[in-house]
Formats: sequence, structure tokens, C-alpha cells
Amino acid sequence: MKFKKFILSLISVFLLTISITKADEIDEEFNKRILEDSKFSVNHYTEERNDIGIFYDFTWDKKNQIIKIKRNQNNYPIVRFSLFNKIDILPGTIIKKFNDLDLSTIDDKKIKEIHKKNSTAIFTLIDNKKITIDSAAYKLSDIKLTEFYLDYINDIDTTNGTLNISFKAHFFNERPELNKYAKNLLGEDRMYYVSETLFDEFFPLPIGDDISWENEYKADVDIRNTSEIMFSYDNGNVRTTVSDTGVGQFREEFDFKKFPFDTQKLLITISRMKSSEANPDLTYDKTSAVNFITPNIGPFIGLDNFKNNNILKEWTVLSSNIMSKEIINKNYYDPYLDKIFTKSRNGIDLILEVKRNSAHYFYKIIIPVFLILCVAWFVLWIPTDKLDARLTTSIVALLSLIAYNFVFADDIPKLDYLTALDKYVLMSYIFCCIPTFMSIGFSRFIVKNQRLVINLNRRLRTWLGLVYILLTIQIFQA
Repeated sequence: MKFKKFILSLISVFLLTISITKADEIDEEFNKRILEDSKFSVNHYTEERNDIGIFYDFTWDKKNQIIKIKRNQNNYPIVRFSLFNKIDILPGTIIKKFNDLDLSTIDDKKIKEIHKKNSTAIFTLIDNKKITIDSAAYKLSDIKLTEFYLDYINDIDTTNGTLNISFKAHFFNERPELNKYAKNLLGEDRMYYVSETLFDEFFPLPIGDDISWENEYKADVDIRNTSEIMFSYDNGNVRTTVSDTGVGQFREEFDFKKFPFDTQKLLITISRMKSSEANPDLTYDKTSAVNFITPNIGPFIGLDNFKNNNILKEWTVLSSNIMSKEIINKNYYDPYLDKIFTKSRNGIDLILEVKRNSAHYFYKIIIPVFLILCVAWFVLWIPTDKLDARLTTSIVALLSLIAYNFVFADDIPKLDYLTALDKYVLMSYIFCCIPTFMSIGFSRFIVKNQRLVINLNRRLRTWLGLVYILLTIQIFQA
């Protein structure tokens, strides 16, 4: 029995060795075909076009699991980017008509087809303004974000404004100029290596050095791994692929005005390093070009899966989305061209909307502060002629509130503006001081007009309490 197992193990190792050798031979042959072609040159672009350069925004249809053109409530398409007219047609512009065609009645596929025509087009915008754009030649490179798995949110540091996550991201770039070398050689469902000779001869390719994690502030190589650029062959098309996995640390802009009942947007911005430019004189390769990063279905599903299965304690994930983004530098200086011009780069925002779980702040700050204030406020139920008792109770309550403020000070963000909780605590200080001021003020009139003092004390304890409750509701609901 042991001898049979030994023989089977040897056969398995032998077959595996043959498989690996065969795979290495295919890799070597594919790289060799490219290197031996004297006419081959690296093409940074997947398409050459001659049209009006209008691209529509995308949105995720979760119900049908598809990505489609983003439209407004009247079904008119929304622009993502305009190459040749950036003054009249900005990102977010809504277009009603292409020539005489009402775009709200045309499906996504037809819209893409008519916008690739080599002709002059007249656009009617949502405000009925008409814009004419002539076709012109340009090149397109669209790197796809095919997968984004958000494994964990390790930390949301609201004090320092940082987001720490563990993730896996995968990108690919279509390489149609390589398809002829892959014919009858490459198979699907595996990756192919780029030889050192090919890499040194023709690389870097755009997918390797043209992806920027825009708001990442520190990339630690010990906890982050960017894979080597590889080839894949899917559905008859060669692609270059790269993966980025590990821990990422990103800067975030938080708004704490409603703290601790606040909702925050966590953004991860991925952009192209290459700009999108109509003027060929302002690009390195002297061509009009559009450079995009566009998500496939995978990242939408990945973010949605995290939303449904995350283990965050302090936060609840409300929603997830991916949106296009244009990054504009209006005063960019290019040292190689020695020119100052407006540089436009395209990318995407991966967005998680999270709501703080505020029970900790409610039970450990808001309620204790309210109870301390109640002690101070109950002074108004002590007879007005008991001045010593009133003053002692109100001052002790005020000192208790001051002392408790030091207890929870580290739980409140230190900002240059007041949060809702700051306003609540500050208001509580004021209302905690009122009974002391009232007792001191009443002491002058107790002997002269006792009845007036008693009536005023009764009215104030009723109406000021109501004012406090209304102000508290207004602070936390504003």
C-alpha cells in the first residue's frame, strides 16, 4: 500500500514538472514572438479615435448587476469628460440632444455608437444651450479596475484624519497590438510572465507606472505588495495586468459638525498619472489623448459585500459606491516642456458612507452631563430663603461638570470649530451657572419682596427647563 502511494506521488510530481515546463515554454515563446518583430513598439493607448471626444459617466445598476450610462431623473445622460470643449461641457453636464436625436429615448449602446462618428455634432444641453463640436483625432487608454476586495477597515482615525484598510485590487489594460502574437499559443485561465529582456526593451507599460493612489499618504513596503506586470489572455484579447494587495493608509477629510451623530464619507481615490489633453503640444508623446480608470463589475460587488459583512464596531456602513473624478491642476508647471498650463487627470472615487455608532457618547457623556445639570437645576426647588443650601448645591454641581469634562475630553475631537457635542456641553455649562446667578440675585430681594422672588423662581425653573430641552433637540438635529 505504501509503495503504491509512493508511485502515485512520483507520477504527480512528474506531471506537475511537465506542466510547469510546458507553461515556461509558452511564456518564452510568446515573449520571443514579440521581441523578434522589428516593427513592434509599445502602444500606450488601446484605441485611436476620430470623433467629438464626449464620454458619459457611469453608474452601477445593482438590481440588474450591470454598469450603465448615468442619467438624470428625465433619463438624459450625464457627461463624465469632454476632451475638446472643457468650458461649455463640464463633468456633470446633462445633454438632451445629439443633433436632432433625443438622448433620453436612446439606449446606452446606441449612444456610444453615435458618439464615435467622425462628424460635426450639435449638442443641446439641459438649459437648451446649443454647443457645436467638430471631430478630431485622439487616442484613448482606459485601464480597468477589475476587482477591489476590501477585506477589513483596520482603523478610522478621526483625530488624525486617516483611514487604514486591508485590500486587494486588480487592474488590467487591453493590449490589442499583442493579439497577433498570442494566436494559437496562449490559453485562458492563467497568467504569463514578461521576460526581463522584453521588460528592459519596451517597458514600463502604462498599467505599471500610470496608476496613482491619490490620497494615500504612506505606502509601507513591508505590509504592501505590488505584483509584477503580467500578461493574460481572455476572450481572445491580450491584457497586461497588475495587482496591489496589503495595507493602505489614506488621508480623509472628516466633517464633525454633527458629532457624535455624524455620517462620514470614506474616499479612496485612484487616478491616472497621464493627463487627458486635447492639445498635443502639451503631452509627452505629442498626441491628443484621453486617459481613464474605469471600474468593472467586480469592485462594485466587492464594496457591496463588505457593506453587508463588515465587522466594524464603532461605525455602521450605510452605502457604497464608485464615482468618476476629474482632478484639475489649474497652475501646473511642466519642467520638461517648460510651460505652465491646466492639467486634467481622470480617476475614480471608491466611496463608503459610514455612520458613527453613538451609543458610547450618549450613555457616557450626554446622559451624565444631563444628570449633573439636573442636580444644579433642582436647586430651584429649594426654598428661596435657604441661600446657603442653594449656593452649595449649585456650585458643587458646576464643579462636578467641570471635573467630568476632563474625564471625557479625550473622546471629543479637538477642532477649530464647535461640534454638536461641544455646543451641548457649552450650553450645559451656561444652564448650570444660571441657578447660582439666580440665587445670588434673589438674595437682594428676599426680605423686601418674598412673593415676587417665589413667583419668579417658579416660572424660571419651568420655562428655562423647557428652553434647555428645545435647544438640545435643535443642536443635535440641525
